[in-house]
Amino acid sequence: MKLTTKTRYALRALIEMAQQPPGKALSGSVIAKRQRVKPKYLEQILYRLRQARLIRGKKGPGGGFSLARDPREIRLRDVLEAVGETTAPVLCLLGKADSHCARAAACPMKACWNELKQRVDSFFDNYTLADIFSGASAAALRKEKSWRKKESRIMNQ
Repeated sequence: MKLTTKTRYALRALIEMAQQPPGKALSGSVIAKRQRVKPKYLEQILYRLRQARLIRGKKGPGGGFSLARDPREIRLRDVLEAVGETTAPVLCLLGKADSHCARAAACPMKACWNELKQRVDSFFDNYTLADIFSGASAAALRKEKSWRKKESRIMNQ
């Protein structure tokens, strides 16, 4: 799986917003300049992030963009979905016809591709914007979140 520039730029823009004090908005042009992204391209990405309710926009003086949710509540998967990215390694997992693969209906690899997609989905489900700031590795985050789930189950017994 290769992340597109849309996803990478969306993440960079969200990180830029998350670094601002609460309530401070950044204009699209400021984000574009800081991140060295073409403003028109960033506008399209910010539009999608607004549609997904990950950010909010404010017009006028002092306007701009800011996070609509706490960084701990923005999963990386939310960002992927907002910009139209998929984690499917092959088109047949999306239910779309693949003109390059005549074996899609009876593919012996389909179960493997599906497992890969589930593992990648799990990664993006468990990583948040706040996790990026913490510098924690994916393995450490999985271990901590797994421990929290076990602790919660024990407490609820």
